[in-house]
Amino acid sequence: MKAMLFDMDGVLVDSEPIHFAGRKRTLKRYGLEITDEELSHYTGILAKPFLRDIAEKRGVNIPIDEAAEFVPVDFKTEFDKSDIKPIDGIKNLLENLAAKNIPMAIASSSSPQLIREFVKRLEIEKYFTALVSGHEVKQSKPAPDIYLKAAESVKVAPAECVVLEDSRSGILAGKAAGMYCIGFISPHSGNQDLSQADIIVKKISDIDLNLWS
Repeated sequence: MKAMLFDMDGVLVDSEPIHFAGRKRTLKRYGLEITDEELSHYTGILAKPFLRDIAEKRGVNIPIDEAAEFVPVDFKTEFDKSDIKPIDGIKNLLENLAAKNIPMAIASSSSPQLIREFVKRLEIEKYFTALVSGHEVKQSKPAPDIYLKAAESVKVAPAECVVLEDSRSGILAGKAAGMYCIGFISPHSGNQDLSQADIIVKKISDIDLNLWS
């Protein structure tokens, strides 16, 4: 391993419940309800594809562009009243990677503004060479675009990058980019199919960096 690339929501920070609450708030504007279980299938998926799919499944027409504008607004409402904490073990992992001089980047479907806000509040800005948003690439996860851009940003070949992800779409994106993928069973990310990951861990502390020494 010459670089490690991180998803953010559910990996660095326990933010999936905030995303769920925000997206429920947005859908409610249009008279739509959704369960946490159903929302878990859209973990890592950008707002517009999520909204289009829900509208199609419900057999309704909603103004997708308008609704997508509400998603970050409704997320911010939930974000501001939440107590943001890093996932257990993440800070130790970041410290250990930094001690080994391994460059790190975030590759998240969240907006650039939200990524910056999260790393600031978690006080982990210093660890990352780059913060890459799904808004900056043509295709969102499960396409490989975001991980290829993240690898480019740390100047490391994709095959020499390790990805840490908690969602099916994220694992598929990392594998499509030709990277080694660690699937993390995050407690708030729903029942994700991580079977395509190279290894699966239940705790961040279970990640053994000696595997890539």
